[in-house]
Amino acid sequence: MEAILEYEDVLSVLSGKMVDKIKRPVYKAFARECVAISSEQYAILACLIRQNMVTQQTLCGLTRKDKPNVTRLIDRLEHKRLVQRITDAEDKRKKRICITDQGVHMYEKVTRIVGDMLNHATRNIEEGQMAVFQNVLRHMINNLSMVV
Repeated sequence: MEAILEYEDVLSVLSGKMVDKIKRPVYKAFARECVAISSEQYAILACLIRQNMVTQQTLCGLTRKDKPNVTRLIDRLEHKRLVQRITDAEDKRKKRICITDQGVHMYEKVTRIVGDMLNHATRNIEEGQMAVFQNVLRHMINNLSMVV
């Protein structure tokens, strides 16, 4: 089955306009709520909420980011006191990354803001339509991940 897309839709995707339409209200809400973290930093916090006290290498795998990027993100989060590095009890050369109480609070705050935005964005969309959309999006992401 061949996708039928209008020229404007293709241009919108390629130019990043769609991403802008989604990100702009979220970042405006972040500004209103005095949230000063990036989506990448939020991803690190989300990983630590699910699995705390992990090594940087584990975070690289969980976020699918390389070590220099994860190091930079952890440095910034540590500077904001949202995470801390703790020396591993068994191997003193290793550091484990731990989310702080402030980090948990920030994660919860950002999750609430993003949840509110998603609720606003999906109002008037039936549950069945959302399920189809999510399924199609998953397939598209999977298909694109195989194009290398």
